[in-house]
Amino acid sequence: MTDSAHAPTLPPAPAAGTSGRSGSQEIRPGLTLQWSENALPAAPAGTAVCLLYQLSPPPGRMSLHRGVPACDCAAAAGEFRAALTLTPAAVQDLLAGEATAGAGRLHRFAGPDEGGDEHPLTPLARLALESIRRCPFAGACRCMALAARGHDLLVEFLAALAEPARPGAAVVGSSDRIRLAAEILQSDLEHPPSLAELAARAGLSETTLKRGFHQVFGTTVYGYVRARRMEQAHRLLETGAATVLEAATLVGYSNPSNFSAAFRRQFGVNPKTFQLRARHLG
Repeated sequence: MTDSAHAPTLPPAPAAGTSGRSGSQEIRPGLTLQWSENALPAAPAGTAVCLLYQLSPPPGRMSLHRGVPACDCAAAAGEFRAALTLTPAAVQDLLAGEATAGAGRLHRFAGPDEGGDEHPLTPLARLALESIRRCPFAGACRCMALAARGHDLLVEFLAALAEPARPGAAVVGSSDRIRLAAEILQSDLEHPPSLAELAARAGLSETTLKRGFHQVFGTTVYGYVRARRMEQAHRLLETGAATVLEAATLVGYSNPSNFSAAFRRQFGVNPKTFQLRARHLG
């Protein structure tokens, strides 16, 4: 790995309004590089894999997705994002005959069932991002420079995918995003988003989202939703704001029996019994 002390000096960032702030370039058929200091555009049609790279918050991250994740938040100071999007044919062409663990992982992800991945941004990937952000060239030289940096980013991700997953690595710099996902769930317990939608809205891969919930909250995403639903139902019944059937509906249960079983598992008492006790004590 190149020592940071010997890294090439980068030119100043382009002035606001120049093409350095955002753009897109097809590196080869099916492989496209996109970059922006705000939200990235949607992935090109036919995308099977998106490798997303972000400079901030430190130490930055690179993550594996199906399509460019939605990000409606305003860009933070120093924020910069780039994405490499690949079609299934591009994955096959680029990695034909490649037997490394990283290539195998990317091949599997291009299929329908493999989960995503996330790693801290490597120093060389950070250098490539900064080079894309501050690229001083124009015309053919610019196209060649951007293509080279795009290949650098791909190589860094393939190398990271080949490494064994490290405990806790998936949520480096992501705990705030995990808590954002929890707030999204809390805001609509009756109709929570799907796992894929929740991950996209929080700016995480599904794998990182699931792993992060275990690390931050000690439970699964579904377990978190169920616990918050029961807490809300507990408050509704305790205050007399709803009947058992109403409480079940308000927290997203269409089957009263399933609601009663979940309530009993969490609080050790049937909701009807709890409601009668609460009325008596009141």
